[in-house]
Amino acid sequence: MAKAQFKLLIFLITVGLFAGVIATGYWIFENVMLHEHRVEKDLAAMKGKDRPKVDPGARRFEAAIEQIKGGGITEGRDSLYKLLVQFPDSATCAEARRIIGEINMDQLFSPSYTAGKAQHIVQPGDNLGKIAEKYHTNIDFIIRLNAMMSTTLQPGDRLTVAPVEFNLEINAPKKRVTLRRKIGDKDFEFKFYNAQDIVLPPGTKILTEYEIGTKTAQIDGKAIPSTDPRYMDAEKWIPSTKPGLTFRLPPVPKATAVAEAPAGTAAPALAPPPETGIFLNHQDLEEIFSLIRKGSKLFLTR
Repeated sequence: MAKAQFKLLIFLITVGLFAGVIATGYWIFENVMLHEHRVEKDLAAMKGKDRPKVDPGARRFEAAIEQIKGGGITEGRDSLYKLLVQFPDSATCAEARRIIGEINMDQLFSPSYTAGKAQHIVQPGDNLGKIAEKYHTNIDFIIRLNAMMSTTLQPGDRLTVAPVEFNLEINAPKKRVTLRRKIGDKDFEFKFYNAQDIVLPPGTKILTEYEIGTKTAQIDGKAIPSTDPRYMDAEKWIPSTKPGLTFRLPPVPKATAVAEAPAGTAAPALAPPPETGIFLNHQDLEEIFSLIRKGSKLFLTR
């Protein structure tokens, strides 16, 4: 009898141990292994979703704007320059470029900003061309800098003058024109423009340097001198040493030519070849025209 009871006890203990092992295994599976699997699955699902990306440049941009609003215009502008270098893919870069250009241009033409500027008293026999040559500038910059309504000069007139030391950089894929200023050994981005279109002539090599040729003001396709009363309202052209690479207004669409065809068949329309050049809106073209002179550098980048 005692032997049978002992065997029963051993059996019950064995069953209990087995049940405990099963329960422990199930708990580990439910609370550890299955939980980890669910976490991995959730992470994979989260990665697959289009989650908004954090823009590391946004905070830098906001800080720069606060500097500008607080009166630290130069410091804020310099912070925006650093933003463009450190976070070139930030969504704030486009606005940063616009603000940088506006600040630089306001300082350049502000009467209170005298750095690099000089005063010229008009003498008998002076004309804008002669004065521009003397100060290494150009007629259009003198006109703009002094807010002149006429190119006529009188002895004793006082003109603010400054050398024109600007170059241009063209990025055709991004349709961006960058005005660069050189002061001594320093060359920096001064203002950025969005071209309406950039069509390079066939065979144009990227990463190449050209020069600006003789600028012209045209009316009805004919060049006019700066002494012409219509000069300020004329259409401006800025050619380069690369044929077909000219800064100008967008071309007027031309009528499509029709090729000859055998009798009884429809003649195919022949689209004219696209005109080449850097096409800008009127305001941007006028501004660049006033800051660029013959011999200024033109760089093609990508």
